Amino acid sequence: MKGIILLANYFEDVEALITIDMLRRANIQIELVSLTNDLNVVTQSNIKMIADVNYQDIKLNEYDFLIIPGGKAVMTTHYEHPFTKDAVNYFYSHNKLIASICAAPSVLGRFGMLDNKKYTCFPSFENYMPLGIHMKDDKVIVDGNIITSKAAGTTFEFSYEIIKYLCNEELAKKVLNSVYYK
Repeated sequence: MKGIILLANYFEDVEALITIDMLRRANIQIELVSLTNDLNVVTQSNIKMIADVNYQDIKLNEYDFLIIPGGKAVMTTHYEHPFTKDAVNYFYSHNKLIASICAAPSVLGRFGMLDNKKYTCFPSFENYMPLGIHMKDDKVIVDGNIITSKAAGTTFEFSYEIIKYLCNEELAKKVLNSVYYK
């Protein structure tokens, strides 16, 4: 089991880092993919990080799932970045897990992946997904192979659902309990 998380400059820190940490606690392999010209990325709160691999070196068929965190990166990069579109289309067409949080579900909506599907997102971003079924009061929605989550404050629940989807509920509970999340 191996996946990727797309990191464009100004991604939301909490949504990416907690998700990465929780998946690694579950022994799920996840590679941090830079959408910049090198491995250096900057979070929304200006923390400098080094990704594992550059998008130009990724072979999508080697991965089982895709995660897109929210933040300013969604509008400044993901909407127009060709790799984001290629990755979303690949995982969607191969019925592999796509998980997005906060503003990032709008990327899926923009590309038509949420048409007639239930989803949640950061308030106001539902305007980018007119053909989806917005579940505004839910923290996390799983609809087929797509997991969406509302915002940074729902990252633990988001990670839980990803682990449950990829592995099982027992492991998801164990990982959540290991961080004393109640």
